[in-house]
Amino acid sequence: MDPLRAEQDLLHRLADPADPALRVKVLTDLLDRGDDDPEVVQARGMITERGWIKTTLEAHHGDGTWGPSFSNGYRGTSWVLYHLSEVGAPADLDGVQKGMEVLKAVGKSIEGLRGRRALLFQGNTDGFYWTFPTACFSSRAATALIRYGHLSHPVTQGALSVCRTLFDPEEGFECFVMDDSLLPSCFMSVPAVLKAFLAIPPGDRSDGDWDFIGQMVSLLKKRRLYRYVAKDSREWQAWGNQATAQQRREEGPKWFAAGRADPRREKVGWLRFGFPHHYNSDLLEVMLLLGEAGTKVDEVIEDGLQIILSKRDEEGMWKMAGGLNGKMHADVDVKGAPSPWITYRALLAFKRFGLLEV
Repeated sequence: MDPLRAEQDLLHRLADPADPALRVKVLTDLLDRGDDDPEVVQARGMITERGWIKTTLEAHHGDGTWGPSFSNGYRGTSWVLYHLSEVGAPADLDGVQKGMEVLKAVGKSIEGLRGRRALLFQGNTDGFYWTFPTACFSSRAATALIRYGHLSHPVTQGALSVCRTLFDPEEGFECFVMDDSLLPSCFMSVPAVLKAFLAIPPGDRSDGDWDFIGQMVSLLKKRRLYRYVAKDSREWQAWGNQATAQQRREEGPKWFAAGRADPRREKVGWLRFGFPHHYNSDLLEVMLLLGEAGTKVDEVIEDGLQIILSKRDEEGMWKMAGGLNGKMHADVDVKGAPSPWITYRALLAFKRFGLLEV
C-alpha cells in the first residue's frame, strides 16, 4: 500500500491555535516536535483557555464531579474524566486531580456483588468496578486513571482485573447485558479494553499484559475489524421483543449453537467516524489502537486503511459523522462537517503503520 501524503497547508490548518489541545497533538504526534519545543510549550499553556477543555472545566462542580450524577449520559464525572484524558487535558489541573480522587473513592469491590452478576467473578478477590461490573465501564475508568498517573493504585489494578476475568478470546467480554443479544459475549468492548492496556507504559507491562493485548488484537482481526454483528440479529431482536428475559437467556445459546450468528455482518455504525466515543467504538479508533499495538500491515489492516482513505474529501479532510455532539458539555467539532480532530486521527492511523509522508 502506498503511503498517504499530508501536505503542509493541511497540517497548518489542523494545528490552528484556536484549538490548542489539537495543536499539541498535531505538533507532537504528526510533526514529531519534542515536549520542549517552544510552539508545543506555548500551545500547552493555552489548553485550558480555549475550546472543548475550557468549556468542560467550567462545568466542574469544584469537588471533582461533573453533571447530575456519576455516570450521567456523557456529562457525568466518569465520562468527563475519560474524555478529558482522550483530548490530552493536563494531569495537574485542579478538576482532574480532584476527579481522580473521586474515581478512586467510589470504586466498588467485586466482593460486594451478589446474585447472577457475582457468578462471573468467582475466584476474583481484587476486582473493582463502577456503576456496573462490566468491561466497558471498568476499562474506561482504568484508562483515565492510568493516563493520569494512578496505574499502581489498587482500584486501577482491580479494574484491569475485572477486564481480564470477563474475557473470552473467541468472542469478547462476558456481560449481563448480552442476555438480550444473540451473541454470547460483547465484542464492542474490545477496543475500550485494549486502549486501557495500551495506556500502561510499555516498560510497566507484565508478560500477562502483553499476552492479553495480543489476544485482543487477534480477536479484532478475526472479526475483520468491524464485522461482528450476528447474521440473524434482526430476527432475534424481533422475536426477543415479544419474549421474557428468562426466555431470551434460554434461547440465545440454542440460536448460537444452530449457527444463526455466523457469518457475521458489518457494524455499520463503526464506519461513521466520531470523537470522543461512547460505549461503541469505530473503525478509525480500532485502526489507531492496532497501530499503537505494533500490528503489522497485512490484508486485514490494508482493508481497514482503504476504508478510512475512501472517506477522505478532496481537501484531504475527514468528516465528523458520528460522535456525541449535543450530549457533552461542549462539542469537539461540527457534526457533518470536515473535522480537524477526525482528520488528525486518520493521519495518525496511517503514521502508526508507517504509511504517512509529511
